[in-house]
Amino acid sequence: MTTRERLAATLLASLAPHALVISGARVPFPEPPDEPRPLQARLAPPPKARPAAVPGPAAKPKPRPPRRAAPAVPVVIAESPVTIAPDPQPEEPVAPAEAPAPPAAQPEPEPPPPAPVRSLPRKGRITYTLFYGSDRFDVGTVVQSWEVEDGGYTLASDARTTGIVDLFRPQRLRYLSQGKVTERGLAPESFLISRTRRGRTDVARARFDWSAGSLTYGYAREPNSAPLPAGAQDFISFIYQFSLFPPPPGRLRLPITTGARFETYEIEVLGEESIETPIGELKTLPLKQVARAGEESIEIWLAADYRYLPVKIRHFGRDGNLSGEQVVSEIQISEE
Repeated sequence: MTTRERLAATLLASLAPHALVISGARVPFPEPPDEPRPLQARLAPPPKARPAAVPGPAAKPKPRPPRRAAPAVPVVIAESPVTIAPDPQPEEPVAPAEAPAPPAAQPEPEPPPPAPVRSLPRKGRITYTLFYGSDRFDVGTVVQSWEVEDGGYTLASDARTTGIVDLFRPQRLRYLSQGKVTERGLAPESFLISRTRRGRTDVARARFDWSAGSLTYGYAREPNSAPLPAGAQDFISFIYQFSLFPPPPGRLRLPITTGARFETYEIEVLGEESIETPIGELKTLPLKQVARAGEESIEIWLAADYRYLPVKIRHFGRDGNLSGEQVVSEIQISEE
């Protein structure tokens, strides 16, 4: 290549990317290739002509049939020499070769199994510090614990006031959920909420009759019943149901009983968020109940690095203001 040709090639290579940038096209940048090898060219002599055939003794040539052009066919390279058999005689027909046995019938493919459910540790305990209001006044502790055994589960949440608040306004709040662990997650069978304050204890219960498709709930003095839709949860089991099946971002609706009521929560699933906690910075999946006027609501953060267990929960009152927040201080799990 002459100097002038090299200069022209360099100029073209420089103009090409500039033209793409000016036109607004997006240029991908692949990984750099290995160092290219220099091109080599050589002149080869033309192939030698075959020597002309030496004519044999003079003989009267036989007339050859007119030559017809054969249709183009693909070339197949046989793995072994091909033998061409003579045409069979009519009186001695040749039996056709035995056709190979058809392959054994394959069984119909089974439908894919459902997405594997995440498993809760066999035993677990999460301790939270309980704060009151937007001023985050430390007022108590919350302990959530569970045990999974023989296909069943027991899940409890116990909150109590501490310190000076416990001296003047002691309160106790307990949730207890029991049921089965299925391929679809938690299927509660009974739920209890017990609240003690000012020396008075109120208890509400819910019972899930999955075979009959009915739910009974409420206080003993005013029981209620309702049809039981598939996937219904109670106020504590629904949190751990999301631990087993972390949902993608978006909105979903879930029937939930608080023991005293039965309603459908509309829940917004947000994108991943990092939060600071006493056990370190955690990547979390935030879930927020869409608030309705005059109704309480809840927000939950599930820790991606801790099996999507709940590490922060916020409660909002009927006025929409923050009434309480519980933040994880310790997580203990066991498979024994």
